[in-house]
Amino acid sequence: MTSKHENVRQIKIGAIISYIAIAFNILAGLLYTPFLISKIGQSDYGLYVLCASIIGFFAMDFGIGGAISRFVSKYRAEGNTEKLNNFLGLVIKLFLVIDAIIFISLLVMLIFMEQVYVKLSPQEIEKLKVLYVISGMFSLVSFPFTCLDGILISFEKFIFHKSMGLIQKMLIVSLMVAALIMGKGLYAIVIVNAFVGLIIISLKLVYVKRKIPIKANMGYTDRKILKQTLQFILWSTVIVFAERFILNITPTILGRFSGSTQISIFSIGMTIEGYAATFAQAINGMFMPKVSQMISDKQSHEAFENLMIRVGRIQLFIIGLIISGFISMGREFIHLWTGTAFANSYAVAVFLLLPFLVLLTQDIANTMIMAENKVMYRSVTVILNAMVSLTLSFILTPRYGAIGSAMAIFCGGLVAIVFINIVYSKVLKINIIRFFVQCHLKIVPLLLITTIFGLGIQFLFPTQNMIYFSAKALIMCLFYFIIMWNFALNQSEKNLFTSIFASITRHKKD
Repeated sequence: MTSKHENVRQIKIGAIISYIAIAFNILAGLLYTPFLISKIGQSDYGLYVLCASIIGFFAMDFGIGGAISRFVSKYRAEGNTEKLNNFLGLVIKLFLVIDAIIFISLLVMLIFMEQVYVKLSPQEIEKLKVLYVISGMFSLVSFPFTCLDGILISFEKFIFHKSMGLIQKMLIVSLMVAALIMGKGLYAIVIVNAFVGLIIISLKLVYVKRKIPIKANMGYTDRKILKQTLQFILWSTVIVFAERFILNITPTILGRFSGSTQISIFSIGMTIEGYAATFAQAINGMFMPKVSQMISDKQSHEAFENLMIRVGRIQLFIIGLIISGFISMGREFIHLWTGTAFANSYAVAVFLLLPFLVLLTQDIANTMIMAENKVMYRSVTVILNAMVSLTLSFILTPRYGAIGSAMAIFCGGLVAIVFINIVYSKVLKINIIRFFVQCHLKIVPLLLITTIFGLGIQFLFPTQNMIYFSAKALIMCLFYFIIMWNFALNQSEKNLFTSIFASITRHKKD
C-alpha cells in the first residue's frame, strides 16, 4: 500500500488541483455560458443540453467504476495482486458487453426521437439528431476506458487523476471559444468535447500502463468472483441509473410538456447545481482506499464516525458558503449573468441546491456502504428519490415548467435524506445524532447569519454591474470566513486550512 505520508500528499495536492479545476470551470462557465448562448441562441443551447442529458442517460459506467474502486482497494489492502488482476480482466469484458447494449439502446432512441420530443420543431429535431450521433459515437468509443478512473483512484494516483480533469476542462473551453469565434456553430461544440476526451483517455491509458503494476487477466473466469462483482455492479447500476435519471430525464419531460425555452431555464439552474456539487465533492472518492484499509484493520465504529465528522464539517464549510451566497445574492447574479429571460433559473437552482446541505456532507458513510458491500441500501435510497421526483415532475412540470421540475427533485431529495440516514444509523451503526450535532448544529446557525448578512447587502446596495456585484460577493465571503474561523472551526481544521495555504504558497515560490 502507499505510505501514509504519500497518501496524505496525494489527497492534499489532489484536492488543491481539484479546487483549481473547479475555480477555472466556474470562472469559464460564468464567462463562457452567456457567450455560448449569444452565439448559438437560447433554442440551440436547449438542444445542446437536451442531447447531453440523453447521452448521459445511456452512456454511464453502470456502477462499474465504483466496483473497481471498491474491489481493487480491497485487494490492495489485502496485498492480493493475483485477485486484483483477475478482477480487472472480468471487469473489462463486462465493459465490452455493456458497450454493445448501449449501442443498441442509442440506435432505438434515434429511431423514435420524433415521437418522444413532440414539442420540438422539425428543424430542431434534425439538429438534435446530428448532435446525438456525434456524441453517441464518442460515448461508445470512450465507454470501455472509464475503468481507468477507478484504477487511478484505487491506486491513490490523485494528483495525476485530478490534473487530467483540469487539463481536459482547459482544453475544452479554449477550443470551444476558438470554434465559436470562427463561426463554427452548434456542431463544433460536441466535436471539441469528443476530440479532447480522446486525448485525455490516451494520456490516462499510457500512464496506467507505465506507472501502475497491474496486468488484467483477460482469460480468467471464476463464477464466484463474477457473481460477487455482478451483485455489486447490479446495485451500483441502479444507483447510477437512478441518480442520472433524476436530472437527465427532466429535460425530456420539459421537452414534452414545456418546450426548449423551459429546458434552457432549467439547464442554467442545473449548471449552478453542478458547479456547487463539483466544488463540494472535490475530495470525495479519495477516501475509498483509506476506508477499505480501516475495514481490513477492523477499526471501531467510533473511528469511522470521527472520520465522517471531520470530512463532513469540511464539506459543510464549503457547500455552506455556496448555498448561503446563492440564496442571498443568486437572483441578482443570474440577472447579470444570463439576463431577464432566465430569471426563473434562480428558483430552480435553490431547490436543487438545498438537499446538498446534508447529502454532500456524508460522503464517508456512503463510502462505507460501498466498501462493506452494502450498496443495496444506497440503491433503495436513490430509487425512492427517483420515484418521488418523477411522479411529482409529471404533476408539477406541465403547470410550472422548470420550477415545477426543480420542486419535484427537491421533494425527492428530502425523502432520500430521511431514508439514507436511517440506513446509516441502523445498518452501519453510526451515531447519526452525534454526527449532526458535531457537524450541522455547530455550523448551520452561522450559515443563517451569513445569509441574512448577504440579503442585507443586496437590499442596501443593489447593482446592475458585475464588477460591483463581485465586490459585494467578496465582502460576503470575507464575513463568512471571519465568522466561521472564530465560531465554528476547531484547531485541527484551522491547521488543515493553514497547511493547505502554506503548500500553495510554497509551490508558487518553487
